[in-house]
Amino acid sequence: MTSIHSRLAKIILPVAIAAGLSAAPALAQKKGGALTVGIELDIAGFDPLKVGVYDTSPNIAASLFLEQLTRLDENGKPKPSLALSWSASEDYKVWTYKLRPDVKFSDGTPFNAQAVAFNFNRQKDPKNNCRCAFYIANVLSVEAKDDLTVVYTLKDPAVNHPALLTRPDQNSTIHSPTAIQAKGDDYNRNPVGTGPFVIKSWTAGDRMVLERNPDYWNKGKPNLDRVILRPLPDAQSRFASLVSGETDVVWADEYEADNITRARKNNALQVLEYVGSGAGVAALNTKVPPLDDVRVRQALVMGLDKKKISQALTNGLARPASNPYGEGSWVKCKDDGALPTDPKKAAELIKEYGKPVQFKMLFTATPRGRATSQVYQQLWKQIGVDMEIEQVDQATFPPRAFQRKFDIIGWRIVDFPDPDVQMFANFYSKSPLNLANYSNPELDKLLEQSRVTPDEGKRTEAYCAISRLLNKEATWMWIFQNTYYAMAKAKVKGIPKLYGGVIDVSDAWVE
Repeated sequence: MTSIHSRLAKIILPVAIAAGLSAAPALAQKKGGALTVGIELDIAGFDPLKVGVYDTSPNIAASLFLEQLTRLDENGKPKPSLALSWSASEDYKVWTYKLRPDVKFSDGTPFNAQAVAFNFNRQKDPKNNCRCAFYIANVLSVEAKDDLTVVYTLKDPAVNHPALLTRPDQNSTIHSPTAIQAKGDDYNRNPVGTGPFVIKSWTAGDRMVLERNPDYWNKGKPNLDRVILRPLPDAQSRFASLVSGETDVVWADEYEADNITRARKNNALQVLEYVGSGAGVAALNTKVPPLDDVRVRQALVMGLDKKKISQALTNGLARPASNPYGEGSWVKCKDDGALPTDPKKAAELIKEYGKPVQFKMLFTATPRGRATSQVYQQLWKQIGVDMEIEQVDQATFPPRAFQRKFDIIGWRIVDFPDPDVQMFANFYSKSPLNLANYSNPELDKLLEQSRVTPDEGKRTEAYCAISRLLNKEATWMWIFQNTYYAMAKAKVKGIPKLYGGVIDVSDAWVE
């Protein structure tokens, strides 16, 4: 085994055993108190077998009571969490992690390599039919060599593997095997982790109350005694709760431009902003007419003036995207092959197609979904396209996507420290998450190449070639780049960068 530090300095920072994980000066941190966080949506649960994939709201909650082997530092590189150090084989197919000793889950179960392997095997087991399994398809096995050594064996090389374990998501968080086995189906709403907080109460649709874990391994942490999460789906209600003092921190996005502007002008408030990778996108089902014709798809892309959409929906705050990577990614393309905004050319392509262009686009049944759909509809009408708006509730939206029961659907490529997982999931022809139903051997080959070389320059070349191919075929539309926001009282301190839109208050404090 060869240490990864000397070979991947640009990808992974040197790993050092650290007593504390906070980047903020210890003397500045105040102990005690409570924090109320307004999140966007209610949380269905945390058992990967039940929920499949975590979205932002469960990610925020998971960051408080669940932990991963690694987490991101202020530079977006992996640093120790439940793992203290790691090394890779010469071919990057075998990764060995040395685990932190003397850690226990909040139910008293020891955290060890066997617990890590248990979590992986449970998700990977075909009998469990977990949608979460696709995201770890490249992992052949996870084995406990001893109590504090766990070995990941991969199908294909992953030069970035420690970075892939940093998100507080369904695949990377480590749950108590004892609690899972004891609670059965009830575990979904009674999860147990190693984190700084434990869930004390949880009322669906109202609030989740988490209290300080007295046995947390990182002594002296957390700073807060209690965190309360409140699902507040309406943006105006979230902002009003912050102004009134009902909440201390609230989730936000670019569609709340007016509230963000107000918060920036209010000395009692602060706005946290993070420019991430990825983008808000839309998948075009290439197996259904008229979207099976590339001329129609190209026309739809060129007919959407994203600057006008940004102005109409976000007062110009949202930044148009031209590829799936975004400004926050290390993938930088001199030529990403983006089609121009050109309504005249779009209308010519529709005329050349020679038949009526009619289809439905699926949106969520929310005020934002309604406003967005109307703007799209108006712009496409100007090029001779008839788009019917179909709105469904939040619970119906993901199943419709995964079953390909749509013509066009809005989606998101989330912020991630490396593009590999999402690129493979969304665009590889055999992926169950290939929403566009698009198959191209050249695209598959490029995706495979991008994950087998440790050379970042060669990976960038492959990813930029992928962007040019996808833009030419117009199988997806890149709408806005991912920029994540939170608004908070000015006295709230210690919230790190909003990676993936996650408001992590696990190490926060109140002045």
